Amino acid sequence: MALVRLSKTKVVCMLLVAGCSISPSQSRASALYALGVGLTVDASTSDAVAATTTYYDLDGTTNTRFLPASLGVSINTDQGGSLLLSGANGKTWQAPADNAQSVTLFYRVFETGTANASRPTFSSYNLLYQNQWNPDGNINKYWASTSSPGTVNLLTGLSPGAIATPKNYTIEFYGSSFMTYSGGSFTAFDNNAGNNYTTSFQLVPEPSTAGLLAFSIVGAFALRRRRA
Repeated sequence: MALVRLSKTKVVCMLLVAGCSISPSQSRASALYALGVGLTVDASTSDAVAATTTYYDLDGTTNTRFLPASLGVSINTDQGGSLLLSGANGKTWQAPADNAQSVTLFYRVFETGTANASRPTFSSYNLLYQNQWNPDGNINKYWASTSSPGTVNLLTGLSPGAIATPKNYTIEFYGSSFMTYSGGSFTAFDNNAGNNYTTSFQLVPEPSTAGLLAFSIVGAFALRRRRA
């Protein structure tokens, strides 16, 4: 599986810098400083365009493909359209006394415009430790999903709405890293300075048989009136 190519440049996060944060009770410098996701989109299995997987850099720490405000796609689930979370990766930097233990991506999907209190809870997507390097004497770790946890169907439970008024949905992401040190533990976040990272898409329904029949009757009636 191809993964987002993220820079190995060290970025130190003190409270809130470049979309990173740590838990309010801590002021340690270690950070989750890069986060990426892979999304596989297929608008419809009935068209000539095959499903495409694109890997996005969420936090803008590198010159890769950034997550857009909109994916620019209308997905027809009645024609086999799909949207999958296909992978994720991240990088942590830790000060000498700290140790990054895990990295988790959190995500949720909701109808655009839904009040925060009514949005679903976040689901978790755990990344696995891959390798590390220490160009400046401090440890950078690379984390990624491989065969586990696999792909996630982001359209589960969503409704496409009516033909004339398809629904727009938002995907929201953020990441966290659990870190320990000799005096305890803390959590470092990559969350766009508390605003999280979002993108949107549209679900378009296919006309139902009843709808097509009604449309045909109306069309035939209009044609008869014109001929009369």
